[in-house]
Amino acid sequence: MRIQQFLVLGALALVFLLYTTYHQQHRLSHALHFDRIVRDDHRIIAHNRMDWHAVWTAARASGSEEEFTAAMRGSAYGGADNTIKLQRNADSPSCPPQRECPACAPAITATTSATAGTLSTAPRPDIPINTAAGADGAARTGSSGVTGSHSWRSFVVNGQAPQISKALAQSVAKNGAVIVTWANFALWDFVKTWIFHAKDVGLDNYMVGAMDAQIGRELVAADVPCFAMYQSGSNHSGVGSDHLQWGGEAFHKMGRQKITLAQMFLGLGMDLLLVDVDAVLLGDVMEYFGRYPQADILVTSDQLASTIDPGDPGLELPDKAQSPMNIGLMFFRYSDRTVNFVDSWLNAINADPKYWDQNAFNDLARQGWDPVSKVHPNQKRVFMGANGTLGVGVLPVASFSGGHTFYVQRLYEVQRVKPYAVHCTFQYGANPGKRNRLREAMLFDDPPSYYMDDSFVSVELRKVPSATWPEHSAKNSSAMKRYHFRGLDMQLGAVWQAMRVAAVTNRSVIIPKLACYCDKYWTELDQCRVPGATQTRIPFLCPMDHVLDPIFMDDGASDFKVRWREHSFLENPRCPDWVKRSRVTFYSSATATRPVERWVVQEGGLVVLLPTNLTDGDIREMLKPYYAFKVWHIKEPEKFFGGFDDKKLAAAVESRIEHLQPVMPPDPAPPPPPLANSTAPVPVQTAGHDGTVDASTNTATTGVATTNEVTGTNAQTGSSTAALPER
Repeated sequence: MRIQQFLVLGALALVFLLYTTYHQQHRLSHALHFDRIVRDDHRIIAHNRMDWHAVWTAARASGSEEEFTAAMRGSAYGGADNTIKLQRNADSPSCPPQRECPACAPAITATTSATAGTLSTAPRPDIPINTAAGADGAARTGSSGVTGSHSWRSFVVNGQAPQISKALAQSVAKNGAVIVTWANFALWDFVKTWIFHAKDVGLDNYMVGAMDAQIGRELVAADVPCFAMYQSGSNHSGVGSDHLQWGGEAFHKMGRQKITLAQMFLGLGMDLLLVDVDAVLLGDVMEYFGRYPQADILVTSDQLASTIDPGDPGLELPDKAQSPMNIGLMFFRYSDRTVNFVDSWLNAINADPKYWDQNAFNDLARQGWDPVSKVHPNQKRVFMGANGTLGVGVLPVASFSGGHTFYVQRLYEVQRVKPYAVHCTFQYGANPGKRNRLREAMLFDDPPSYYMDDSFVSVELRKVPSATWPEHSAKNSSAMKRYHFRGLDMQLGAVWQAMRVAAVTNRSVIIPKLACYCDKYWTELDQCRVPGATQTRIPFLCPMDHVLDPIFMDDGASDFKVRWREHSFLENPRCPDWVKRSRVTFYSSATATRPVERWVVQEGGLVVLLPTNLTDGDIREMLKPYYAFKVWHIKEPEKFFGGFDDKKLAAAVESRIEHLQPVMPPDPAPPPPPLANSTAPVPVQTAGHDGTVDASTNTATTGVATTNEVTGTNAQTGSSTAALPER
């Protein structure tokens, strides 16, 4: 019996010893394996990319937790710089003698391998190393020079965006290339959208430059690789966290900082894709750029028509794509040629504070060029610019689109090519206009609350313009313009009704799809098209900012501020199905005296017949049972609302509608009389009934549905100068 007791006690002691040994090993390795942070003297070291077999070995070998963490700290620094020198001998306080641990292993030298996708930590021979130290004076690199999704965090101090360094850039880079955008806090939602799309297409080698401390903190908290732009650099923009006005002083300063970024990253010996934060990535652009190794720089363009055949995914033809190149998306392939060009570019705009960065780029890149004879010998679509010293390629405008080629022309459909990027240019309404464009294309990454935390009014368009393009194009310019504005008036009649109902019920208006028969631009159009946009299909789906300026929806012109959603709101996969299903459709009936409910399959659910011409008091009283529905769809808006009982509310709503009403600009001045010695006949012109000059006064309504036609006095007789669109 006593022997059995001793055996039991011995077995229990062995189990306890094994358990405590395992527990220590597991506890020590587990602490780092699950993203625990070692903090010491304000240094923060993330260990997400450790060799966990080595971690377990070190845990097993270490005599204490302090000894283990000291060893792992040494491993994190890796001894790969000239500031920290880890002693690799028995006397080293960071490494227990005669024990296996990562800090005792020989330093790993990164090698270049195109197939493995690793980065070389060795400097390129003709570029000096610009390695900035961390807060503790230690220059740091990524794990063995290989990109790690969180290794950039080792440079973060006190939750602030770190200063840029070669080691920080290399911790993010992939195949020697990094993608960079930048923003201040006013554009934080644009940054989140930009990151969403970069991740969605499989790009993870990006960094965001923080232009103010507030967005820097947000980027770090959101685990977005970032660097500070607000503490250093002679071209610091000083823009702070507020919105930038296009063309303003801060805007031009920001342009100089953009070129400083190009100079800085090229100075680190890296390839660079520099992208404005309002240019979202829709495809693997890095793979596309790899098809053209002959180009030192690849850049987008303000060209409004493709120069290549449908189905051709290649670069634009240099001799035909001669519109200004747009620097909102630029790929720089590292070379001495590229470095020298960027240096010259920065010097040029620093010498003249009024010199726009994009104009300077075009001037320098096309200096001494000949797009026919001075092209790359191995790639005819890459022209030799900057006096023959730089290979430049113009990215296809159907795939790397601006605001007009993407939203108005939908040129990627016309050319039958894959869209790779869209830049919010050629649009109105400043940043609200850009947000709305991206939302209309279902590209903006709104939070769930955008779809769920409101209720909505939508309307059916009962009167719409119907002319075909042959009918429309047969008119002269004045008649085409009048047709377009009268067509807008017909459609907007329903929108004004929706706004009145929204004011009464405190709902947001879902803007319907509106048809445009003329483009919007700040110069005279060519057959209702922007000059050069020959591939525009008319009619086209109006971007809202062509018709209703987003800034005018909620500015100080009226106490009533319109809340709205884009026309694609209920089509967006981000909008929950339960919101889409929570819908009631209202019909107006001349015989109805009270709400009558019906279930109509074709309408997707509940239909309610209502009396016509309801006042705001009628709506509040009769429609109480339907307030819980998220979407009110009004089938016959012209019959639905009959007027306001509340005169103060009526004045505010009508003032807002008048503020939003599109105004038709006047025709250009008639041509001057012929010179005295000219024999050309003077054209005979007659004034139309609305004051415009027209050869035929009866063509304005051709092809338009004319039943109860809404003409809109302001739209026909008013005059205004269109605001310049964002470029």
